[in-house]
Amino acid sequence: MKKRLSESLFFLIVLAYLAYGVVFLLKMVVEIDGKPYFLLFDDATISMTYARNLAQGYGLVWNPGGERVEGFTNLLWVLYMALFHLFPIPENWMALPIQLTGLALVIANLFVVRRIAERLAPGNLWVMVLGVGMTAFYYPLTNWSLIGTEVSVILLGVSVSVWLALEILNDGRFRPELYLWMGLLTLVRPDAAVGFLTVWGFLLWFDSRNRRAHLLWGTGMFLLFMGGQTLWRCWYYGEWVPNTYVLKMEGLPAWARIRRGLVAFYHFTLGMFFPLVLFPLSLPFFRRDRKVLLLALVFLAHCAYSIYVGGDAWEHRGGANRFIAPGMPAFFLLFALTAWHWMDGIRRWVQSRFSSLKVGVSALAGVGLAAFALASLLMMNRLVNNGWLLTNLRNPEKGALRFFLLYERSIYVPGSLRYARDGLLIREVTTPEAKVAMVTAGNICYFAHRTCIDLLGKADPYIARAPIQVPPDADWQILRPGHIKFDYEYSIGILQPDVVVELLESTYDIGERYLTDYEKVKLNGHWMYFRKNSTAVNWERLYVLREDS
Repeated sequence: MKKRLSESLFFLIVLAYLAYGVVFLLKMVVEIDGKPYFLLFDDATISMTYARNLAQGYGLVWNPGGERVEGFTNLLWVLYMALFHLFPIPENWMALPIQLTGLALVIANLFVVRRIAERLAPGNLWVMVLGVGMTAFYYPLTNWSLIGTEVSVILLGVSVSVWLALEILNDGRFRPELYLWMGLLTLVRPDAAVGFLTVWGFLLWFDSRNRRAHLLWGTGMFLLFMGGQTLWRCWYYGEWVPNTYVLKMEGLPAWARIRRGLVAFYHFTLGMFFPLVLFPLSLPFFRRDRKVLLLALVFLAHCAYSIYVGGDAWEHRGGANRFIAPGMPAFFLLFALTAWHWMDGIRRWVQSRFSSLKVGVSALAGVGLAAFALASLLMMNRLVNNGWLLTNLRNPEKGALRFFLLYERSIYVPGSLRYARDGLLIREVTTPEAKVAMVTAGNICYFAHRTCIDLLGKADPYIARAPIQVPPDADWQILRPGHIKFDYEYSIGILQPDVVVELLESTYDIGERYLTDYEKVKLNGHWMYFRKNSTAVNWERLYVLREDS
């Protein structure tokens, strides 16, 4: 009976999440010139551009026939994207298979989280339901996964790694597939090595029976996959590390990067509501064992890595960033287990003193636990430290919960829509020989089908190796990884793009020094710059489409 109830509740959560995910995707659909478009997060569309060029026979390059630069850090995800570009899928629909893949992977992750919960607390219905439910409806996991990033793959990958490690601890049987799996994950993103090293180190320490096998397989698979892709990168791109690594890690002092990571993490905890983040720290009062420690180490390792690299560029919008997100299921399972222990302890204490209230206290404790978990989940889904729960629930359409409650589509959609329109307009007013410079290098380049110049250096090794242009002690929202290097003298003055779509915000006074030979034209609600006398610009069409200033 209990098993049947557990299965029923689990599948109810899965069905509820499936409906939630479908609504999320439907709200992402935009219309451009009367056609529906499915758009990905801008960084994900950089990967899509590489994928399209690979499928069309140009290789893993950002510009067809251009320099080989590794402007992505998600090789297997790019290869997966390339598969769909082999089929005659209309360009406005191309993102949909990627989004649906993200949805499928998040749902698959819920099945694995259920397995972990059952191994963590066998027969405990509450821990399973709360752990799976909070994982399913923590908005950033859905947001990152369904807007096209590889977070969905890493999220599932980390959960599977934890589950396999728990299985080894449970029955003592060594499973080599764990290391093969974790090695493959590093091909999705090299920083999946964080999860690899955490799980590997844990098993080396605690699974003494299989220590030799862990040492051999862990070392072998780590060298095979991390070393193998490094050698491939050196052969194909002539570099030992991705260009994006150079862009983000070189030139910024370690103290400034870590300081920025700490501040970003602090704001993440405020958005989660700080007491709730600390709540699982009370779990050792009730339980201390290797299973709990493994989950804690996985979550903390991802947090520590985020701090080390300076965080992501989008923490100002709230929620777990792309580095912390894969560790969130472990956090929610620990949270659920802690909440259950507190509820059970309070229930036992009350029943020991008021034995006549035994049935009523159990029911009341269950209601209280469910209410606490729901309130906690809502507080965490404010994303930023923006008001109390009741304040936001009074006005859900405009409060901080509007994204979680799906009153509003993903915060990244308006930007993606603008950039896609920019790309389509540029394609219309230029010839295929045009060179286009831009700050946001994803959707504009993907839809423009032109040679692209990345002003921020994701696909430009010259900019990636240039000095940072922001003081190391700048505010954390200004010192954003991947957004602090530019050289307009080189990118505009020397490379001479036919179109400059935009400049980095607050740098127009610097950039416009190099735009004296460009005509300023308003398109799509903002100014663009077109090089005077350029034969790659259809001036007649441009003047027809230009907007009044």
